[in-house]
Amino acid sequence: MNDPRTPGHGDAPPAPRRTRSGQVIIGPTVGARYRPGALIGLPLVSALLCPFAGAGLQQWRASRLEAGQDGLLEQLLAPAWTQLLLGALLLWALFALWALVPLLLTQRTVLLDEGEGTIALRKGPRIVERAPLAQVEHAVGEAERGGMALIGVSTQDPEAPPRQWIVPEVGWDGASFDGLRALQAATGLRPAPPREVLRQENRRRRRIERQRELAARLGMPWRAQYEDHEEAFQAEFDRVRRVLGGREPAREDDPER
Repeated sequence: MNDPRTPGHGDAPPAPRRTRSGQVIIGPTVGARYRPGALIGLPLVSALLCPFAGAGLQQWRASRLEAGQDGLLEQLLAPAWTQLLLGALLLWALFALWALVPLLLTQRTVLLDEGEGTIALRKGPRIVERAPLAQVEHAVGEAERGGMALIGVSTQDPEAPPRQWIVPEVGWDGASFDGLRALQAATGLRPAPPREVLRQENRRRRRIERQRELAARLGMPWRAQYEDHEEAFQAEFDRVRRVLGGREPAREDDPER
């Protein structure tokens, strides 16, 4: 998790989502988490399963015809492609409803009221806890999807540890993470860098770790310049591989075959 008290690239002002009353939303909203699945994932699942729904509609139409019902709906369902299309739409509507209900009941966010100087923990549709900004001791979070934020809220007992408010998926998108940055700024903490800056830095660190592991396997000495110049590492890595393969003469500091 990022430490808001360390220097960073936090000069870009946060642009969080807000409620209709102007409160800052820390974490993703239901709509932000629901839309990708409802518009991309669930239609694909529905398209794969539409033959089963189409078969059900075909059986329903056959039973209606046997009962002497031959109206506009039965005529509309006569082509197979119509049965498949309508079946996919029905499945998508059913899956979308099933996905929305758990999100509405379990979504957890924190609301920052800058005017009142308070924060509120919301679980589902209910506010379960409130606290003044003065009681916020720390607010840290992960910029990657799947990460969470930890907000430490002090208690009346000075010897008791602070309560931890957990906000899942605070790194869902830039606006979700900017809510945490806005809270850090409001409480006097150093705001974290923007989400995209942190993600780029995380990717750079993972790349360096992977390159160090590859270099260690070949016995290749690591140089500081490789951390900022991936091309320099790749060129030297390919050269050492050719040396170990006997296709190029070795240099003084090259590993032995």
